[in-house]
Amino acid sequence: MPRRSYLTTFEISQICEVNPTTVQNWVKEKKLKAHATPGGHRRVRREDLIRFMKEFGMPIPAELEEPPPFVLIVDDEKDVIELLTSVMQSGEEDIEVAGAQSGVDALLIIGERKPDLVVLDIMMPGMDGIEVCQKLKSSPVTKNLRIVAISGDHDPNVRGRILAAGADLFFAKPFDMISFRDECLNLMRSPRGR
Repeated sequence: MPRRSYLTTFEISQICEVNPTTVQNWVKEKKLKAHATPGGHRRVRREDLIRFMKEFGMPIPAELEEPPPFVLIVDDEKDVIELLTSVMQSGEEDIEVAGAQSGVDALLIIGERKPDLVVLDIMMPGMDGIEVCQKLKSSPVTKNLRIVAISGDHDPNVRGRILAAGADLFFAKPFDMISFRDECLNLMRSPRGR
């Protein structure tokens, strides 16, 4: 099925395994919210269909729902990746998290699948977080990635350098996990582009 914002009554009839007339009746009875095109064809927003299906206890096919946000945590310390993974997944929101223990690994993962958020440690052996951030922000494909930098180095110059490289937020370790998670979620929900 195509990934569009709006669906036709025929597409909805296939998803719900009903006759297209049934879908039209749902719209007429105002059970299913829709709008009409200038040509008189009904269109239903994907979110409105999902809301309708949930309200009436209908199973929602996987291809209809949006995938959960994807967060990539990049830190050379495995314990930090595990801790931040549990922090990001501790709320009610469904969040998918992956970890990378080097800048090179992070770039390879991002090349395969673009995350909604990158949590990036600055102090790593080899390619450090500042270099990773610069590479991501210099590419047209990844320039709008949201990046949250973390570091155990409390030098204000480090903070300034990573923010100048394009990071959206900076947290000095140790930090409050609840506010960290809240700010990461707010950043993911904010409009794309800078």
